[in-house]
Amino acid sequence: MTFYKDYNKVLSKLYSEVKHYDVINLTVCDINGISRSKSIPAEVFGRVIKEEGGMGMFSGLYTFGPNSKLFVPEVIKSLGFPDMFLVPANTVPYNNTWCISSKKLGQKVLEVISDLYWKDDKSEFFHSPRHALNRLLGKLEEKGLSIYSAMEYEFTVFEKDEVTPAWEGLHIYSNQIMQNLESPILELRKSLKTAGLPIRSINSEYGNGQMEITIFPKFGIQAPDGAFLFKQAVLETFKQHNFKATFMSKSSENSSTNSGHFNFSIWNSEKTKNLFYDANSEDHLSILAHQFISGIVAHAKALCALLSPTVNCYRRLQPGGFVPYMATWGIESRESFIRAKNESESCTYLEVRASSGLSNPHVVLLGIIAAGFDGMSKNLDIPAYDGNESNYDRLPTSLEDSLNHLENDLELKEIIGNTFISHYIEFKRTLEVSILEGSGDIEKERELYMTLL
Repeated sequence: MTFYKDYNKVLSKLYSEVKHYDVINLTVCDINGISRSKSIPAEVFGRVIKEEGGMGMFSGLYTFGPNSKLFVPEVIKSLGFPDMFLVPANTVPYNNTWCISSKKLGQKVLEVISDLYWKDDKSEFFHSPRHALNRLLGKLEEKGLSIYSAMEYEFTVFEKDEVTPAWEGLHIYSNQIMQNLESPILELRKSLKTAGLPIRSINSEYGNGQMEITIFPKFGIQAPDGAFLFKQAVLETFKQHNFKATFMSKSSENSSTNSGHFNFSIWNSEKTKNLFYDANSEDHLSILAHQFISGIVAHAKALCALLSPTVNCYRRLQPGGFVPYMATWGIESRESFIRAKNESESCTYLEVRASSGLSNPHVVLLGIIAAGFDGMSKNLDIPAYDGNESNYDRLPTSLEDSLNHLENDLELKEIIGNTFISHYIEFKRTLEVSILEGSGDIEKERELYMTLL
């Protein structure tokens, strides 16, 4: 029995790549969106993966909190905390030139997105967001559809003391201000280009030390994989230049908030036609686009638990500042949950603006596709925002509030998978809500989130 359909084919292709590298990182995106990995010398990669069946990895990998505190569900504890197989995923490997061993020691490092499987029957591990997402992407393919998407991240840069921002002031789109960070930005641009994740745009944002960098969209699982590695590259590159970058939604009382807008469209299986565009409709949006919009808006309160997944995120979802705080959508509306863009076939897509810089890109796609499925199955069509706030739901104001909505959203849980969602809710309540909810202490939030995120 193999791990997935094309496992042997993926390994054969990977072996041809490995010989050109010194170190192979088998890297997992955990529930928080943090990179956790095991490194293998290239010369023993074949022995470990092929002869031994995979790299042994602790089965509690998806139970580490944002500060690496461990929460062990009863199902893992009852099995005696076993190891699982960590194996390469069915995706492209990435040339990692941003890590310190590559830059300082001249090591050639291959970053291989990986995932966990049970050792006995090689089945998927049920706590993995990436496994859950792959299942939904498979269902999307069965319908003759594919998703084309990209995350759009903002982050804050501090001096080495992690207190002083890289610059003071709301100097958005300022080239002069950006010169302060010229060295790490240049290195980051080169590293991401080498990895096949070229930067689309860079600019200073409307906040102290705040930046926005966008990368190009990709189809399917490669989009969240790339977004995950992009964040790791940002964090590591700025650290090497004695800066501290963070994707925290709000990292100090006087800082602007960091978003992680999710932009996407649905295409045909051949990836040749944008199915969200309809030149003959009044708003140039297709019926399918309206179904996805309506499904997302209908489940908006539950989706917040997946798109804004930390206590800190709810400092952002407040009125004012081009941030959504109600379950609405509109054409080019920056204050709506969904901002629809409809300029042409190639430029028609939906921007989900409730997503935070602290979001896990695999979990974001998981929630959006699930809500879109429900909108399709029910043929929903929710009208755009009409300006009357009393007609619309207020978004949750805390992580616990959003988790309650997710827990009670039976349709969304069924589509995503009850096992994964139950673990996700228990994980968040144990490692974040119980520690921070209601304290209002920004310093405690920095301690929990800022080290690795």
